[in-house]
Amino acid sequence: MRISPSIASADVLRVAEELDYIDRYFDNVHIDIEDGVAVSGISFGMKMARKICEYSSSKEKTIHLEVYDPLSYIDDLLTCNYDVAFVQVSHIEDAMAVIRKMKETGIVTGINLRVEDTERENFKELLDSCEYFLVSTTTYRNGYEEYLPKMEQLAIDLAADKKIWVDGHIDYDVYQRLKDTPIYCAVMGRAIFADKELAIRQYCHS
Repeated sequence: MRISPSIASADVLRVAEELDYIDRYFDNVHIDIEDGVAVSGISFGMKMARKICEYSSSKEKTIHLEVYDPLSYIDDLLTCNYDVAFVQVSHIEDAMAVIRKMKETGIVTGINLRVEDTERENFKELLDSCEYFLVSTTTYRNGYEEYLPKMEQLAIDLAADKKIWVDGHIDYDVYQRLKDTPIYCAVMGRAIFADKELAIRQYCHS
């Protein structure tokens, strides 16, 4: 299982240095675009995402659109050198229409699956619409982040015939449990940047 460090968890005052570290040891980078509406946080916009993609020499770059109106990002995505753009759809009533439109424009599109998406009436149709999925393994309840074994198992099950990334409180113990499963990649933030030397020892020489 590959590891894709989330640059949003890095030192944003030293992004170039942090990207050098990612490129040297992991060769994948994950970029969260948060607008403060679809989710409470605000991270990067597309201008910064484009610069990250231009600067990084990593072989694979993924973008996670945690935004209210993903279709308004199409023009920017078409001029950005990334590999897959994952679209959060949990707040979108007609998610299939958004996914179809993104794919029609030529954008390599994946779906961010959150626990609430599993309750959709058309969940099976959503699963059949894409090859790439970013499965969120946490949710916020009562003010704290809760890990969801249900979503971990969903990721493992989907990985039998889909390309699956997992994202959400993937620490060393979770990584050890998942590293030999069919899951393609783990997006990791604090586990990589809280102690970078430890991360090298844990994830680059195991």
